[in-house]
Amino acid sequence: MMVIPDIWFTLYSLANKGAIYSKATITTRELGKLLNVSQQTASRRVAQCVEQGYLNRIHTADGMLLQISDKGREELLNVLSNLEVVFTPPGDEIVIEGSIVTGLGEGAYYIDIYSTKLKEVLGFKPYLGTLNVKIKDDESRKAIGRMKNTPPLVLSGFTHEGRTFGDVICYRVKINQKIEAAIVIAQRTHHSEEILEVVAPIHIRKALKIGDNDKVTLTVIPLHMIT
Repeated sequence: MMVIPDIWFTLYSLANKGAIYSKATITTRELGKLLNVSQQTASRRVAQCVEQGYLNRIHTADGMLLQISDKGREELLNVLSNLEVVFTPPGDEIVIEGSIVTGLGEGAYYIDIYSTKLKEVLGFKPYLGTLNVKIKDDESRKAIGRMKNTPPLVLSGFTHEGRTFGDVICYRVKINQKIEAAIVIAQRTHHSEEILEVVAPIHIRKALKIGDNDKVTLTVIPLHMIT
């Protein structure tokens, strides 16, 4: 759930003063001018941000040292993601083309481990295996870059039987305009950036009657168009 506008606009104003990557020195009077509010209101906004864990504060003789916390940065990124969605033209499709290649044989294992989380995020239970698509042309590389600038679905990392599994981000796609699926990008992967791993609720190769070296298209489905 997004925080109230007063909070994120305070964070945004402090981010413009450099408070994301370092501590920014500022007084409540200066912050009030930035926010176009009274000094008292600015002080109250800072206190709210600190109390809710969005901001770290140290009092000094010159004012305050303020730095946006990880939680605060996450909220600003949520605002950014929402803006990216509303500014995406509805007809501006992102289409990635590639050829099918044989994977490393590890897909089934990892899909099984992440199965519950994938189902929660994607809305379907994935088939135990991934379709590996190799990207070869510059247009598709550019399309991947555009895809990564759209809001993803995120699976948080976890520990299973003493082993740590990293975060995974997902982008909903339609394969050959027929099968709804998702590109999954693991924080830790043995694949090169030229290889995309795709999951679906069914065995993609069998359903589409395709094999190695066959070409496929992956059309990205923006989050605001997912039903």
